[in-house]
Amino acid sequence: MQPGRLKLPLLQGLSACFALLAGIQANAENVFFTESDLLGDIPSVSAVSGFEQRLELAPASVTIIDRELIAMSGAQNFVDIFRLVPGFQSYHVNNNRYGISYHGIGREFPNQMEVMVDGRSVYVSIFSTVNWGTLGIELADIDHIEIIRGSNAAAQGSNAFMGSVNIVTRKPVQDSGLTLRSTLGDLHTRNASLSYSDRIGAMDYRASLGYQHNNGFPAVPEGPIEDGRELFNGNVSSTYTPNLRDTLQLHLGYARDRLGWGDGSSPEDYSPSLFSSHFQSASWTRSLDRNNELELRLYHNHFQARNFVPLGPFYTQLGLDAATAAFLTAVTPTPQPVINLVSAMTGLGSSDALALIGALNLEVSSGFGNMKSERYDAELKHSFTLTPTLRGAWGVGSRHESFSAAHPYGFNADVDEDYQRLFAHSEWQVTGWLTLNGGAMVEKTFVGTLTSPRVSANIALNPRHFLRFGYARGNRAPSLLEANENSIASVNGLIFDILRRSDPNLQEEKLESFEVAYLFRAADPDLNFDLRLFDEKVTDVIDDLREPNVPPTSLFDSELRRFENNGYWHFSGAEFQLNARLSASTFVRLHYTNTDMDSRQLRSRLPVPVVMDRDDRMARHNAGLLIGQRLDEAWSVSLFTYYQSGLRWEDGKDTESFTRVDAQLAYDFSVANSAGRVKLVAQNIGSNYAEFSPQNQFETRLFLVAEITFP
Repeated sequence: MQPGRLKLPLLQGLSACFALLAGIQANAENVFFTESDLLGDIPSVSAVSGFEQRLELAPASVTIIDRELIAMSGAQNFVDIFRLVPGFQSYHVNNNRYGISYHGIGREFPNQMEVMVDGRSVYVSIFSTVNWGTLGIELADIDHIEIIRGSNAAAQGSNAFMGSVNIVTRKPVQDSGLTLRSTLGDLHTRNASLSYSDRIGAMDYRASLGYQHNNGFPAVPEGPIEDGRELFNGNVSSTYTPNLRDTLQLHLGYARDRLGWGDGSSPEDYSPSLFSSHFQSASWTRSLDRNNELELRLYHNHFQARNFVPLGPFYTQLGLDAATAAFLTAVTPTPQPVINLVSAMTGLGSSDALALIGALNLEVSSGFGNMKSERYDAELKHSFTLTPTLRGAWGVGSRHESFSAAHPYGFNADVDEDYQRLFAHSEWQVTGWLTLNGGAMVEKTFVGTLTSPRVSANIALNPRHFLRFGYARGNRAPSLLEANENSIASVNGLIFDILRRSDPNLQEEKLESFEVAYLFRAADPDLNFDLRLFDEKVTDVIDDLREPNVPPTSLFDSELRRFENNGYWHFSGAEFQLNARLSASTFVRLHYTNTDMDSRQLRSRLPVPVVMDRDDRMARHNAGLLIGQRLDEAWSVSLFTYYQSGLRWEDGKDTESFTRVDAQLAYDFSVANSAGRVKLVAQNIGSNYAEFSPQNQFETRLFLVAEITFP
């Protein structure tokens, strides 16, 4: 397939789907919108262009996961939620560490998707990814999630390279009173949360507290998997509206997460780790007039991680016993014959042999040590309407980001950078059937000035059928960790292990994306369908390159791993989602993704160049079917079936395809003025399956979930 061209079968699929759904609307319809069309319940999204747009007019494919859908699915964590979205890889690195990415390749640390909570980025530069455990919110806090499937770098910058997610929490005015929630279940799951909402004068506020505990994946023949969790979090949000023109919103949050660090491929290497985070976010919105609005947003993120693994005296790492170590260090200063003996045993020079002898009895440790990141961000945005057919938004922003690492025998760093950005987007309804979108983000980063543009043409075939043709270019600057990592472990000045270093000439990753999308929506029955055909080419992918015998050499590992722009990805395929409310009591959601991946990576240059094919790093097929049925005013049931084909995880192992079935029975009740719900959730009804690693054995799990609200 030539770059930038969609495969013929995909275009045939578009034609077939269009013909099928067009048959539902057999009667001819005027291409212009009627008043009932415009006043109906039309889904809209704000994260694509920076202003509210109807889905059929937006320049990208969007999935909206609302509160009702999350509850109906029986989701217990974010992995469960994103299994509802086409094109996503959503998986457990271990039971409490999640990997979530759009068109990703199964990495331990997915790094090419922006995730925001109420517009505040939660991307963590320490690991170049999102730490889902320390967002500081509960699933019950979520109102809806806006998911942009495809590059959104034009609107949200470098981190939104492949896609973006905006988690929108419930506004304080949406709730009232005290709500208590509890979950008990397998893996010794013990979760609890409470929230309280009220109003003081012109200010609405909500305060929430949450606690989570589980024991992680069950033990396997290789040993116990110590990946349990104990998590505390809390947040406060408020909305102050002193008049009709101004709105001030404030969000504060904290999370503390203690869990096992590692992955299922090596159960013996798990170690306890501690993560903590806190954030502060404030936004002020002023309506200048009916056509102009200003928004100022400020936020601060703090993230800290700690992981030390005691290894004991250094001589144990060399395979020596206590008696040998005592013999070699018995005399001070060390006699020359002993130095010569150690030099002959290890191949080290005399000075290094002497340093080794001096380190034999030192207590050493591994792990990533102490790491900390900070982010301060400010953005000013102006949304405007110039004419009834032309509107848009533009703005400027600045960010200061820093991270530090400290380890007595490992990686030490203290780095900070400043970034600036300028963005603009517009929507022009040229005629009643044609809408053009255009926009770009310009970012000043430490690797240069990056420009990420996007354009689309949205065509209304009639008030029910829509086409979109889109093109985008994206750039992703390296994270601070990717650009500055120098993980070399040493003791007494002697290097004993080399983990990874960064290429000093590291540059941005580049993306070129073409898409054709088809949307259909009907009011009776309530039905919407979204098909996306995509062709995405990613060049200069940042990945590991391995080179043997490159100085500095180490005692344990002479192979150097280095971050370089050495990879190439090409994704093409089709994905669709279908939502159908067949009646007031029956809901069906179906999604499917078929992806063809062509991937190459320069694995090493020495002694000869080695290029590795990684076409099997992404599941070719995944699909999900959710059916919800309300039996009466109190009882409801739902069933969710998910399928994923086999693949080789980039940072994990080979796993086979699996089909998972979840079921839920819910009972709604009221007592006096209080309302509540009790749910029995069964996950993976059937045989065990594994993801990311064969040791990650997902068994059948049962959970009892209870919730009650006191006004």
